[in-house]
Amino acid sequence: MQAMDWSDVHYCLAVIQEGSVTAAAKKLGVNHTTVSRRISALEKTLHASLFDRSTSGWSVTPVGESILPNLEQMQEAASAIERSVHADRKDLSGTLRITALDVCIQRILLPGLKAFGEKYPSIHVELLASEEALDLSVHAADIAFRTTNNPPPNVVGKKIANFNYGVYATKSAWEDYMAGRGDVGAISWMLDGKAIPEWLRQSYPDMPIRYRSNSLNVIYDLVRQGSGFGEIPCSLGNSDPDLVKIPAQGVMEPMGFWLLTNLDLRTTARIRIFRDFMLDYLQPLVERFESQSAL
Repeated sequence: MQAMDWSDVHYCLAVIQEGSVTAAAKKLGVNHTTVSRRISALEKTLHASLFDRSTSGWSVTPVGESILPNLEQMQEAASAIERSVHADRKDLSGTLRITALDVCIQRILLPGLKAFGEKYPSIHVELLASEEALDLSVHAADIAFRTTNNPPPNVVGKKIANFNYGVYATKSAWEDYMAGRGDVGAISWMLDGKAIPEWLRQSYPDMPIRYRSNSLNVIYDLVRQGSGFGEIPCSLGNSDPDLVKIPAQGVMEPMGFWLLTNLDLRTTARIRIFRDFMLDYLQPLVERFESQSAL
């Protein structure tokens, strides 16, 4: 038996539901002959008569009655597909709230966000640059890009890569330190709960801390300006020709880079499309994220 054509089933159900070929043709916006021809095609496919035809009209045969529940299930399944597609199209608009570290937005995400905006102009993106892990469970944000090795249990996500870290300085700051010139200091992250970072304690115990910041972007810029030694992702340090990686023990362990979203929102069309789009955009960058030395 050859496969049934869904449109033939559609015509058959219209005749049953409307009570006549004429009424079915009117509902479907076609002529009487088209309805008759499509039902004949379905009967040929099934090798069975679904209607008894007479001058007084069409009546459903026992075979037609027996398969009617299955035909109705097919109709409902097709309608569900149409509703789902319509909902997805409708949902490809509105606002998408994204949170990430400021340095992540500026140094990693912006080109991908620009490309996404060009492809989906009806989706408006709000960027929340925050060092805090905003609570996705209360919809403070729809999507979070986070560096963590322990994602919270109330979210679902994809690990993109592992960020490796190192201690970096400008070439001139390193040369000054090695020559004993100047008063080279350290730049420290201020939200890690430690008075002295482990890399500084183990490798440069006599170096004073000149700056502390709660922003990785600020730490990176301070390092670039020659303000001291600082611990940053290797992907940032290695990509800057003015920086050198400084020998150091006690450097931070690699951290996972995740794209996270709320469990309840993971199938929302605009969130699903954004997630897949950004994962494709970030995949070629994984080698750079995970590098520990200059490429």
